Amino acid sequence: MSYAVETKKRKFDRILEALTDRAPSPARSSLNSRHNASSTSLSQDAASDSSKRRRIAPSSSTTLPTASTTALAGHYLPSSRTAFLQRLETFRHVTQWHVPSTDPINAAAWAKRGWICVDTDTVYCGACKERLHIDLNVDNNMLQSEDKEGDDDRDVTGADDSFAVATDVYNNVVRRYQDLIVTAHAEGCLWRKRGCDSSIQRIEGLLNTHLALSGLKTRYDSIMARAEEVPEVAPLPATAVTESQDLEQFRFGDEEKPNINALRMAVCGWERKTEDVIECRHCFRSLGLWLYRGDSPAIENLDSVEDHLEYCPWRSADAQDTERVVGTREGHEPGLELKKERVSGWMLVYQAVVKDNVKRRSSTPAAAKSGADSESGSGSGRGESMLPEQREKKMRELLRRIKEIKKPFNVKALLRRKDKGKS
Repeated sequence: MSYAVETKKRKFDRILEALTDRAPSPARSSLNSRHNASSTSLSQDAASDSSKRRRIAPSSSTTLPTASTTALAGHYLPSSRTAFLQRLETFRHVTQWHVPSTDPINAAAWAKRGWICVDTDTVYCGACKERLHIDLNVDNNMLQSEDKEGDDDRDVTGADDSFAVATDVYNNVVRRYQDLIVTAHAEGCLWRKRGCDSSIQRIEGLLNTHLALSGLKTRYDSIMARAEEVPEVAPLPATAVTESQDLEQFRFGDEEKPNINALRMAVCGWERKTEDVIECRHCFRSLGLWLYRGDSPAIENLDSVEDHLEYCPWRSADAQDTERVVGTREGHEPGLELKKERVSGWMLVYQAVVKDNVKRRSSTPAAAKSGADSESGSGSGRGESMLPEQREKKMRELLRRIKEIKKPFNVKALLRRKDKGKS
């Protein structure tokens, strides 16, 4: 998306925000309403005051007050990545949100349509004030399979049929909630007409090697603030662009070799949240490091990629929505065939690490000397094996040839010859 289009979207968001402040929509009845009118009016006033402060504040400010920043989640701002992350963060508590992240109605899908989590499996729209409760519990009797010893084939077949029916019912319920992500909004709600685009989850700056390594350094330092708490981390997934020695050769400037376990976590977007806890700030997953330490840890090792939620851009190439151009030559045919493929966030940081390794190797004196030696090739070997007399003779022969080549261009000599001929 071009810069001009992004600017127009931001202006459009500000206009919609101003309209919302001037004519706030009344509270409407919902599918499962449990809120009271007094709290709703207070939230509207707070949102209006905070939005007015945002319009009055200069656009060059980089840090917003806490109250106004929190209020972004309740406004129709489909192009604001900050507002989207604020909505997504409301789904982070596992005791309050129980919808699996693998389902198409996961937290990211609701947040892209303006919903926030306000109660146990209950979402709320700050623009149209609608609420909706999500209930995915299928009848437990349908999920029970009689697995007793001595059951006949008919009983086993009946249990399989019950499980198949329960699965079909569950999928139908999920599809119904997929429709409600849009249709549960009020008729005039802007979130019903348009939600966030597919690139709203993208982690910006990863295509810039300097910015990617700067963020990597920040995350690494936060993890190494308590180096004794860093557990054993599984190697990164093996792909066509990853090699085990790339991370081992990487250095932050002139520092010593980094801790490989902390580096693997930092490459994949993890940073320290509190003591002995790391988190991802794009899927809001938190991990307790004590679970991975000790002689008999509760979990074998930490997988820095798979431990992200399925919709996290550090893990999902679709969520990152960034394409990498790959060139391949087929046979000896001239030309370069280009193809594009989507890559996840951790792979973009890994590519920045590889580029920095290559740049570092090419800039060292030893590498420059070896390059010069390789360019000289076998010719330099022959020069060293020649005797001094042979080199001097070869130099005289070379100077003689140069003089012969320059003769036709010696204008003064030609004029002198011409004058002698006339006399």
